[in-house]
Amino acid sequence: MTSQYILSGTKRENFGKRASKRYRRENLVPAEVYGASKDNQSILVNSFELTNQIKDPQFYSNVIDLNVGKTKIEVILKDIQRDPQKSHITHIDFLEVDQNVKITVNVPINFINEDTCVGVKKSGGVVSHIITEIEINCLPKDIPENIEVDVQELDINQSIHLTEIKLPDGVEFLSGTDKDHDSAVVKCYQPVEEVIDTAAPEAIAEPEDATASKDDETATKGDVDDSKES
Repeated sequence: MTSQYILSGTKRENFGKRASKRYRRENLVPAEVYGASKDNQSILVNSFELTNQIKDPQFYSNVIDLNVGKTKIEVILKDIQRDPQKSHITHIDFLEVDQNVKITVNVPINFINEDTCVGVKKSGGVVSHIITEIEINCLPKDIPENIEVDVQELDINQSIHLTEIKLPDGVEFLSGTDKDHDSAVVKCYQPVEEVIDTAAPEAIAEPEDATASKDDETATKGDVDDSKES
């Protein structure tokens, strides 16, 4: 079976920070291929091929045909490291797959009919995506592009949980689908209107002690003046 994603790789000969920097200047991304029954392979991937394909969200959860020399290896993406400042890819890890062995991958959730959602159209509610991707377990050939969730009948204060989602044949959730841990995926809620207080602030009353102090000061001054006159 040929994947829609194909990458070219070459065996990596030199290691270390200096070698890695040189490879990146040559538009090659250091990568590691992890195999279940074989030794790991250190390779280099063409950064232009990688950057072009990685723009597709499906690239992250689908089988990739990785051609290293004359050998084709079927892999899935395991991890990506990026430069924190420039955001370009500095290293990538692949996991070799066997078409006869189930694997665990994360796939995106595709929410449909949000515009015609009952809670939105009739009550002015808002649809909130609580989970945007989900971990599934299946054979590589059965990996779906996404998991579809229809929110059309969702009303105010209602949620859709994992146990309510119908999965394609051969696909199962890895966890979170028992009654005690049935995670909510999406919810429709009524937004709370912000109330702005336009009332004028109350005048700050002058402390009674201050007034009394002024009266005492006036009285004392008068007594002094009277004594001078006498």
